[in-house]
Amino acid sequence: MLNKILAVALVGFAASASGMKAAGEADLLASPPTQEELATVPLDAKILGEPPPGGLRNWSLPTNTGLKGSYVSIVNRTDPVRVELWKNTWDGEKSATHQVVFRKGKSLEALEAEEFLAFDGSLIDDVFDVSDPTKLSPNRGATRVSVTFDPEVGYIVLCCVCPDYLPGTVTLIPAIFTSKSGEPGSFRYLGKLKGECADLAAQKKIWSDGGTLVRLPGGGWRIYLNGFGPKLAAMECATLTGPWKFLRDGTGSIRELLPSIPVGCVFPDVLRDAGGQWHLLFSDKWPPQSIWHMVSSDGVGWEEPGPQPEITREHFRGHGIKCMRGYLDLSSGKLCGLLSVYPFWTLHKFEYGGTR
Repeated sequence: MLNKILAVALVGFAASASGMKAAGEADLLASPPTQEELATVPLDAKILGEPPPGGLRNWSLPTNTGLKGSYVSIVNRTDPVRVELWKNTWDGEKSATHQVVFRKGKSLEALEAEEFLAFDGSLIDDVFDVSDPTKLSPNRGATRVSVTFDPEVGYIVLCCVCPDYLPGTVTLIPAIFTSKSGEPGSFRYLGKLKGECADLAAQKKIWSDGGTLVRLPGGGWRIYLNGFGPKLAAMECATLTGPWKFLRDGTGSIRELLPSIPVGCVFPDVLRDAGGQWHLLFSDKWPPQSIWHMVSSDGVGWEEPGPQPEITREHFRGHGIKCMRGYLDLSSGKLCGLLSVYPFWTLHKFEYGGTR
């Protein structure tokens, strides 16, 4: 029961955003973490790889946005020009309180105060109660949300669904929601991903931290995700409804996209910049100690653009960090990242290409 309370508290704390800076936050980040915080998100004495002095490399000094969240997505729209910030919440003990919400505005720094409910966990119709598999779980919901806008399909929400947020004791597997307009009430649930990932989930308990869905240049779709064996795997399909198939190596095994890194791959996030280069941002482990960055010309063969990691907890005086979500700035087109920082999971904005 204690694990459940802690897990729900962490997720709800991370995802429930007021958009306002919490009282005492500046003081907390100016001081080392408390023993209570370190008990929740322990700090490793040694960081694997080549951690940067001061905890920051290749990115600008971060700006505290005052926004809260962990699994956030920035969607840039041009009709009219606006920025949307999407995220999920996990509050309470019922599916209706596990929500995907969004705000919009002229820029990330000028989001309107109103928060819109896109949908909640009650839309999920294939996640059943662990104690009674004939009934839908009353506490089912979606987390690890990643939102993509496609001109043809509209809004696509890749997420992971579970019967309750109980890490290690239940399954957490990918699923998709779509909406042409993105308006509240317009989303439909396509279900848990069908194909090879579903076949594996039927054989063993899967805990996937989600990932990213991208439209391939030649058509079709690719999903990056963890939790299915390799540190990072990818699946492709001609349609969003499946069946999804893993990219495989010469032996027939699920292809490992990160064969040479000395760390794990948690909360992977993939995007392409204005020049067509692919970028992968991910945390090294749970609880995260550092943020790694890889680049690719085709989204399959990944390499380090320089010494890794590029961000560590040292830059935040040892406070906990969670995941880095990348996006392209609407006005400049530059690669930026939003990193959630404990204890309030405040979003800190970085711009790639800093001089540090």
